[in-house]
Amino acid sequence: MSSARSGLSETDRDDVPWGRAPLDGIPIPPFADAAEHRAYLRALQTFLLLLDRGEPTAATIALAAALEAELPRTSREAPTHLSPLALRVSLSTFFPAPWTPEALASALNGFGYGVPVRGRGGWSWGGDPDYAARPTRQGWEIERHERGSFSHATLAHEDDLVLLWMDMFRNRFPYPIAHVADPAAPAPGSLADAARATLAAHAENVAMPYLQNWMREREHARDGGPGEAGSLR
Repeated sequence: MSSARSGLSETDRDDVPWGRAPLDGIPIPPFADAAEHRAYLRALQTFLLLLDRGEPTAATIALAAALEAELPRTSREAPTHLSPLALRVSLSTFFPAPWTPEALASALNGFGYGVPVRGRGGWSWGGDPDYAARPTRQGWEIERHERGSFSHATLAHEDDLVLLWMDMFRNRFPYPIAHVADPAAPAPGSLADAARATLAAHAENVAMPYLQNWMREREHARDGGPGEAGSLR
């Protein structure tokens, strides 16, 4: 943990990939055309499938399929911005598109309360507490203000400011995690038999050549190689 980050609880945790470099070449919103939008979604789908340990999970494949439905079908169908689903998935996975603070703040505009706003010499966001970020020679100074109390930390690079915002605006606890049970929703136990049946069917699916080929390609990529597509990839 960097000592410069230790001044704030929001920056001294190691559940954010601080220092991780973005991947140049992935288009970011606003997209110039359908090809750029498609390239972003394809990269996001690939990244999702790289996050599984072991076999690709049924949930990961379902989420990648949901993103598949958002691909522009024609050159005329060219949304310039991400859907709420694609943006939330990007935040939750710290997707390494080359976001700048300006671009991510624009994408978050309308996302909810307390999104980043450009101000004199930096950024502000939040409400109670509220935050400010200012560039310095050491990086970005982050100030947290809550009920008259101020605390500070320094992030080494603007990419870390992007990661901080991803962490602060992602949904860490979607239902049912850390939620009071919704009386309109079935209890987990009532869905367990159906879940076991899906998992059994998925285990058969994982044995198919196309998923085995993907798993080999994924492991090769993780070991430092570019990966090679199998015949059914």
